[in-house]
Amino acid sequence: MGHSPRSKVCTPVRLAPEMASFRLLVLAFVRDYIQTYSVSPSQNEIANALGTTRTRVRDALRSLVKDGLLLKVAGERGLKLPSMRDEAVRQLRELGWTVDPRASSIAPPGQVSTLHGPPDLDYPDRGAASGDQDGNQGDRG
Repeated sequence: MGHSPRSKVCTPVRLAPEMASFRLLVLAFVRDYIQTYSVSPSQNEIANALGTTRTRVRDALRSLVKDGLLLKVAGERGLKLPSMRDEAVRQLRELGWTVDPRASSIAPPGQVSTLHGPPDLDYPDRGAASGDQDGNQGDRG
């Protein structure tokens, strides 16, 4: 038995350089197109401009959307660039923060959110003590 067993090393999955650079090409094209025409390009327009197939473009777009670098919206040309707020939320989540923009809450990794929405105010019914249910004093005549 003249060989030693190899230890298995887990390495993170990485994009091949050609896919990473292609994603950047797609992202740059979409950004330029939206700045120029105020609408997003179709997959065919991206594929034609970059000299590739729609399948390859679709895969790159899915990856960009998954990473939050593009947003998918309803419609035929359903791409949108993230706002600065969207980008900040994406980065915080990437770092492990819990972010709920609807409730305006944020919590560091491993903690429950300490920010809450506006309080629900529950005032006692003033009318019940001195009149009818609507707060009217009634007829005192």
